[in-house]
Formats: sequence, C-alpha cells, structure tokens
Amino acid sequence: MIDERLDPPPGLLTRLVARAAAAVLPLNGGQPRLDEIRRLLVVRTDDRVGNALLTIPLVRALQRALPAAQIDLLLAKNQARVAEGLPNLKILKFDKRRPWRLPRRASYDVVIDAAHWHAFSLTSALLSRWAAKRWLIGAGRGPKIYSTMLPPPPPGTPEVAAKVLLAGALGLPDLPPPPLETALGRGPVNFGLPPRFIAVNPGGRKPDHRWNNFITLVTKLPLPAVIVWGPGEKDLAVAIAAETGAIVAPETDLDQLAFIFRRAAVVVTNDTGPLHLAVACGAPTVGVFLDDAGLRWAHPGPRFRAVVKPTVDAVETAIRDLLDTAKQPAESQNSEGAP
Repeated sequence: MIDERLDPPPGLLTRLVARAAAAVLPLNGGQPRLDEIRRLLVVRTDDRVGNALLTIPLVRALQRALPAAQIDLLLAKNQARVAEGLPNLKILKFDKRRPWRLPRRASYDVVIDAAHWHAFSLTSALLSRWAAKRWLIGAGRGPKIYSTMLPPPPPGTPEVAAKVLLAGALGLPDLPPPPLETALGRGPVNFGLPPRFIAVNPGGRKPDHRWNNFITLVTKLPLPAVIVWGPGEKDLAVAIAAETGAIVAPETDLDQLAFIFRRAAVVVTNDTGPLHLAVACGAPTVGVFLDDAGLRWAHPGPRFRAVVKPTVDAVETAIRDLLDTAKQPAESQNSEGAP
C-alpha cells in the first residue's frame, strides 16, 4: 500500500549519485555494540529554524542513553544559532556555499541522518555517509546508502518522537522525547513590552498554513496582544494592529523573537517555525493547525494546546485555559513532557 504521507521517490540521477557514494565511501567494522560507540553524529542540514530545533531532543536522548559517547550535532550554518550556547552540546556548522568544509572523513563510529522521513535529501545523505566510519542510520526514503533504513513512523507520531525513534536502530529501548530547548532570548533587548501580554504570530512561510481569523481573535483576548512578524509579513501585522489596537513588535532577529516569547503569558501561532521556537523557550503555546495532518508538528505536555480546524472560540478557549493553568500551583501541574 502506498503511504500518502511520503513524497515521490528520488529520481534516477539522485539514486545513481547515492549508490556511487555508497561504493566509494565504504563503512568498515559493522554495527558497533552500544559500549563500542565513542563518537556519534546527528546530521540535519536543511535551513529551517523549526527543523533544527526539532532535532535537538534526539541528541539529548542519545546523550542520556550513551553517557560515555560524544554526541555531536551538525546543523546548517544559518540555523546553528538555535542550538548554540546549550550546555554539553557540540555544534558543527554546514555551509551549503562552502560544501567542501566537511567533518573529517570517517570520523564518527555512527552517524544518524535526521533529515525528513517523508523525503530523501541527497545532501544530508552524502554528508552523513562521508562522516560515518562503521554505521549509518536514516529513513528508508531512497537508495541503499544507509546501513539501517527505518520505515516511516506510525501515523499520528509527533515529529519530535519520530526523530527520537531513529535511536532505536542502535538497539536502544524506546526513549522518551526530551523537551525542545534553546539558549536564545536570554540576553537584554532594546525595546519595551507590556508587563503581561499575549504574543500573536499570524504569519508563516507557507500561505496555506495561515489562519485568517486573527483580527477577530485579538479583539477577544484578555491581555494586550503583541503582533510578531517575519520577513514579508509586516503589512499583515500592521493591518491586524490597525483593526484591533494591538502592539506591532519591531523587526526582530531570532534572538529578539525568542526574548519576546520568553516573556509572553501565552504565544498563539500558526503551524510554522516560530511555533517550535516558542515551545523551546518554554512559553505556553497555542498551535493553530488548519487540518489533522498538521498535528505531526504538535508538542506534548501541559503547556501546549493544539487547535485543529480552528474557530475563534476554540482558539480563545485554549488561550484562556493556558492562562488558568499558569495560575495553578506548580505541584498541581503534571510537567511530564513540558518544555
């Protein structure tokens, strides 16, 4: 049966290049025992903020399961900052404009290619093969370039959990997904914010992920709204503020956006990269998903609410629920899986 979640398989040229790489970059020694793993690399080369953040829990799970091993994370140079500054985490930066700057050949006992399970990435696969000495793990979405090729996760598996499932190919038991984390947003920022506010992110890289009822929602919020926006989204933020009296945040980089999220009483956002940044900052977060497929990008824990096929009333209820939860004594809240 065809899995409709998967992209079309890679073309002939991609398959030929991958097979050639497998031939000229041999792996030697076979699958190591867990106690033989000294160095392990997790690879995530794409340029999306959310995808970089979603890979960090896999590294943390491996660090807990293999405390004697060095577990490193390779990220695209432009997004490595989301993981920089985290304790006990070495980051390798991959620059697509300088692809010759690679890790040393065969320098890791095990490499895990953490690219999307639904689509084959030749760049990620080749880089992973280059760095691997004995064993290479990846999703079964292309040619046989990996030592172990994993099937897609079960339907309904959140993306964080799907990434952590890759560790099972080493023979590890099921590992609970650690929370998202980032060191962004902890420094001072040169703009003021209300004492308590709700951060609203009405934009998104994909137009078909944008909910169109934020104006009505903002008029019903119990706290002032601060509208955050990304490249090409300022007009949208200004239009919402003009109708509602909300505050438009200044132009921000990732660190400044994280600063806002860390101070927000609640963040409400479309299904887009800032959703994962808000969760990584520990912000109570409402994710707005236009269909059930979006739940792949939802998060567990009591500080996250997913609203699917949203109505204004449903999103408002989720926001008020998180505000009420924040008022409860800490001992009365179940913090399992919370960021």
